[in-house]
Amino acid sequence: VCAPVCWRARAWEAIAMGTTQCFGFLRPPSKVTTGYWDFRGLGAPMRMMCVYASVPWEDIKYSARQKAKGSWTAPEWEREQRPKLREQNPLVQLPYVINHGTGEVVTQSSAVYLYLGRILGLGGSSREEELANEQVLFHLYGMFMEVRDLVYPSDGSRSEEHFKASLDNHFLGAMAGHYGKLEAWLRQRGTSFFAGRKPCTADFHVWEMLDQQEAMARAYEFPSPVEDFPLLRVFYLRFRELPELKTYFDSSDASLPINNKMAFFK
Repeated sequence: VCAPVCWRARAWEAIAMGTTQCFGFLRPPSKVTTGYWDFRGLGAPMRMMCVYASVPWEDIKYSARQKAKGSWTAPEWEREQRPKLREQNPLVQLPYVINHGTGEVVTQSSAVYLYLGRILGLGGSSREEELANEQVLFHLYGMFMEVRDLVYPSDGSRSEEHFKASLDNHFLGAMAGHYGKLEAWLRQRGTSFFAGRKPCTADFHVWEMLDQQEAMARAYEFPSPVEDFPLLRVFYLRFRELPELKTYFDSSDASLPINNKMAFFK
């Protein structure tokens, strides 16, 4: 846990720099609770952020189970926790974050990441970095939606056979196009991370997306997707070795399934 003096030092450093993020440092959360399914998916970035920032933190994982007729249910979430949280936020769904210092309940993945960025000091240290962070974050959500439509049963991926037949186009077409844009972004900015010299919320989302794609490529005997993108590959390797994240990567959270039980690739 980051001691109060650590937060205070970061606050005064931010004030001295004249950044807007200082106000997030002045009221560090007394505790944060995150909620998501019991797999990595969109939950891994926020889990990594909490570990990186050394915030007092609790993570709640919900499980889905299959009914006799084939549909899926999650009683703990649907019948117990969601009705309670809707009293504080009618929009609530997974993922969510609760700030115990303010009582705020924030939902929707991109909103959760941005909110954590503000309260944990991971939103950028200048207006330029804030804008960069937000743009990359929302680009990544578009990538996630494409992957979701591929790996889960949908109109675009109706069966496991159809999923496997779509992987060539996925890795050599759609993902290569996205990786090319991310590579060009890093080259243009000339920074170690996607918004600046230090990790912001978008970096956690980017790394998780890259790692999930690496795992899927290995599972189906495709080459490493980052191999042809040198700056993206350096970022991928550098982020994995951040000392602040050693606790996360040594934990069971890092080895959770990538997707939910009904996905073609788990």
